Amino acid sequence: MAMNNNRPSFVWPQLLELPPDDILLVYLDLNHWIGLAKASAGHPQGRDFLGALDACRVARSQGKTAFVLSGAIYAEMLKIKDPAQRLALAQVMEELTDFATLISRVAAMECELSAMLDPLAKLPSPLSKVPLVGRGVRHAYGLSSRIVIVGPSGEDATEELREEMGNLAFDRFLEEMFVKAERSMLRGPADPDEEQALRAFGYFPEGPRGITESRAAQERELKAILDSDPHWRRGRLRDVVSARELNIEFQNILPRALRERGLSLDDVVRGPELGRAFVRAMPSTEVSIALKTAWHRNGERLWTANDIYDIDALAIAVPYCDVVVTEKACRHILRMANLPDHMNTAVLDKLSDLPQMLSERKPKQCFLQI
Repeated sequence: MAMNNNRPSFVWPQLLELPPDDILLVYLDLNHWIGLAKASAGHPQGRDFLGALDACRVARSQGKTAFVLSGAIYAEMLKIKDPAQRLALAQVMEELTDFATLISRVAAMECELSAMLDPLAKLPSPLSKVPLVGRGVRHAYGLSSRIVIVGPSGEDATEELREEMGNLAFDRFLEEMFVKAERSMLRGPADPDEEQALRAFGYFPEGPRGITESRAAQERELKAILDSDPHWRRGRLRDVVSARELNIEFQNILPRALRERGLSLDDVVRGPELGRAFVRAMPSTEVSIALKTAWHRNGERLWTANDIYDIDALAIAVPYCDVVVTEKACRHILRMANLPDHMNTAVLDKLSDLPQMLSERKPKQCFLQI
């Protein structure tokens, strides 16, 4: 966990199952999906993105590129009021991703934390392996994607129905149910009846929105503290953000992880320097710290839930994807922190740069296993 020229020594989690090492993982934020959707729908504002859309379709058809969504994308889709816009977005997302989603940030943090603590405990990890990329919104929120058929008495009747229908027909039935539900999740419920059906599948937009808003409120609290004592913005702001990252973002998972391994916080954080190295060695946390530090440096920034969505998505996409297309300001912050180079990730802010990257970029999965 040594630091060299302010560069953290990342500890890559072995519990996080990566896609095949010949698959290029590509993540786009919502604004760039909107550009592709406009191109697909023939909108005049989409002309500039036709080349990127064609390149994405070719790359997808060749089977060596996987486009992935995140929980943040699903959450941001719910805020779009225009049903036609949501539908156009959902269609191009389904075409290019087939509902492939990145694991939730919390699940990735637990894998990274395990990689930090298990060598200290000298015990096998109490956690099981989890896939980085799964399918559907439930995977994006850290839930099992398995569909359970409930019988008349509330029992699990999944296997009983499989025997009754036969494997082929049952699998086709499950896939139809899954696709229908995922389409509805992306475009949002069209009416109360559809909303009720989606809630039975796990649709609960109030939960993630409430949690995200409370986390944004915590950043507003830090902003108020920095406003009252602004010398921190000119000094060791990163240390302040790093300490809060450990205290706030890990407040639920760290005590449990220590307890499961028979460790105490003193076993892990022995002094400020080791504490900083511990936090920053976890790749997703280092991305979060870089973004939060830069945004708190700006005393005029007003923190919203959208900022938390952006941080959570990039905290997973930048370390674990091969190509990330995000907004210009985020790309600038990440490049100033040298994270694209350190994590071997191409971070773009223009869809027009994506076609060349799709044709030239090599996957980095082997790099993550070092």
